[in-house]
Amino acid sequence: MKEVVVIGAGPAGLSTIKSLSEYKDELNITAYEISDRIGGVWVNRDPYKHTATFDSLRANNTKEMLGHPDFPLPSDIQESFIPRSMVLDYLENFANHFQLKQFIKFRHTVLNVDILSSVNGVEKWNVMVRNEETGAVTNKKCDAVLVATGHETEMHIPEFEGMKTFTGEIIHTRYFQDSTYYIGKTVVLVGAGFSGLDIFTEIHAVAKKIYLSHHDERIKATLPENAEYVPDVARLDGDDIIFTDGRVVQADIILLATGYRYDFPFLSENCRPVVKDDHVTNIYRMMVDIEHPSLYYIGLNKLGMPFREFSMQADLATAFITGRIPAVSKEEMQKEYEERYKKYVTDPGLRPKDFHIVCLTQFEYADTIMEQSGRQKPGRVVSEKIYRRVMGNALKNFLKFKKSIYRLVDEENFEVVYEDPVYSKP
Repeated sequence: MKEVVVIGAGPAGLSTIKSLSEYKDELNITAYEISDRIGGVWVNRDPYKHTATFDSLRANNTKEMLGHPDFPLPSDIQESFIPRSMVLDYLENFANHFQLKQFIKFRHTVLNVDILSSVNGVEKWNVMVRNEETGAVTNKKCDAVLVATGHETEMHIPEFEGMKTFTGEIIHTRYFQDSTYYIGKTVVLVGAGFSGLDIFTEIHAVAKKIYLSHHDERIKATLPENAEYVPDVARLDGDDIIFTDGRVVQADIILLATGYRYDFPFLSENCRPVVKDDHVTNIYRMMVDIEHPSLYYIGLNKLGMPFREFSMQADLATAFITGRIPAVSKEEMQKEYEERYKKYVTDPGLRPKDFHIVCLTQFEYADTIMEQSGRQKPGRVVSEKIYRRVMGNALKNFLKFKKSIYRLVDEENFEVVYEDPVYSKP
């Protein structure tokens, strides 16, 4: 039997274990999780690791898009954008339904992953882990490693000129829990991705003033009276925050919704990928290490429908590991990677980090992955239709889009149960 190691038991890790477990007669599966529970980023106040969620957070995807394709969320849930606690309950039910916990070693930290041997291009791996309950360090030899640790651990802290002179507070949104600390405060909120917009929605009713600093011209929501859009921060000078248009304001807090960086501290220098400008380089199908094709990354991509994507990527990895589909040569993999980078980064003039932001490119990607793995997933057409509508609404008015309610009609169609009237205006 092949020995396979999965790192992480959050949503990506659970999807990976589920796909692998379908071949448990051929694979010996061991998953390591630093916490004492499943759920990953959806666990708030995890006593064993810091996660980037807060209690009142709601999912960015509707329940119709959020669930694992083989295990949809219950249809009797009325709301579409479900709260964090309900997502966590769903993951617990998913793990129990497919009996996944039997493969997970909880309270185990992966310290190092390294190449044990390489014969004719086939590598064996050594995974060093520490049992956090006993302190014992052991080594696990395996044939494949699947990294499913997410990408919301290492904070991205921009370096502003004059940062050390700023007299107020600078806080990353990773530490946000509720709006209490922001009552009566003037806040410069840097970043208008989902984390920034979610927190804006949480604090705007209690903050004295919010300056929403971003450069996304697609965001057009009319802001409350105590808020306004401002461009990027140019520099800081004592009490002053100076923006790129020359405007100067003062604030109690600069709240950084600036995201996270890819980080794989447990991978040895022999196999750690080169991350350049927050772009994980040299990966085939956005998930297979070209130089080390038995090393897989499940869930690098951003702004898609993550649970669906985890499932499809895990199916493809499993097909490679079990030999159900042929291996791809390094030359072919390199060609695919370079063509994808050119098509989605170089040609449209985007940044290297945008390679992983799939948004509307995720559907073509999903079709390619499913065709190669030979595993089609239900809901492909209708999920794309809902996604496009939701993302359009979020850009038009991010304050209200999570109040919308949708209902699936069939595999290709959905109906709008409720949307705020703002979305029907031209």
